[in-house]
Amino acid sequence: MLDVETCKILIVGNCIFTRGVASIVRDVVPSASIVEAFCFADASARLNRSEFFAAIFDIDASELGGPISFRTLRVDFPYLILGVLSRTAIASDILSYLAAGVTGYILEESGQTEVERAVRETLNGALYIPPNAIEPTACGPEFALPALRRERCRLTPRQIGVLRLLLKGYSNKEIARQLDLSPHTVKIHVSALLRCFAVQKRSNIAAAAATLSADGIGHCSPPSSSQMLQISI
Repeated sequence: MLDVETCKILIVGNCIFTRGVASIVRDVVPSASIVEAFCFADASARLNRSEFFAAIFDIDASELGGPISFRTLRVDFPYLILGVLSRTAIASDILSYLAAGVTGYILEESGQTEVERAVRETLNGALYIPPNAIEPTACGPEFALPALRRERCRLTPRQIGVLRLLLKGYSNKEIARQLDLSPHTVKIHVSALLRCFAVQKRSNIAAAAATLSADGIGHCSPPSSSQMLQISI
């Protein structure tokens, strides 16, 4: 694991939100330098003035422009880890934020232990998706993903399982049956895989994954020391 003495993390929201999240972040990364911003415009200004390792947003704030705001941030700051916290557990909403470039989607209603795990995985560069994000809902349209070059891709065991079946040509419904998941959850995992391999169509995932060894599925090229932080559990 890579040890980084300090890293700057931006937390965006009202004072109650920022102080609560800051406390969790300090438990996970005691050496983190935390900067607070009260709105999206303030956050954008701070990101443009200084280099940050990660930013965590309260997306339930009324002034946020939804997923499109994060699509812009992802283009402007391709290596910034983006985490969001929300009360919304609707699968199509989670999918839209993942497609926009968000790294971790954290449910506000999760318990303390799960929120801490979510923050830890997100800051480690993993694509964090709420484990209980399986609410039945009509999923929205397919989202075009930005073809960004990813220096590193770390998948959860569940995402690896979805990837292996996807590479065998299984449809989302077939994957759902095989893994005993909701089709909505499978769609979220496929969206995460698209982001991980920096491709826009599921048919392109196979070509991207072909560069990995059989034992290496779940990891892309190793990170540079200046781009990734590994947090001890």
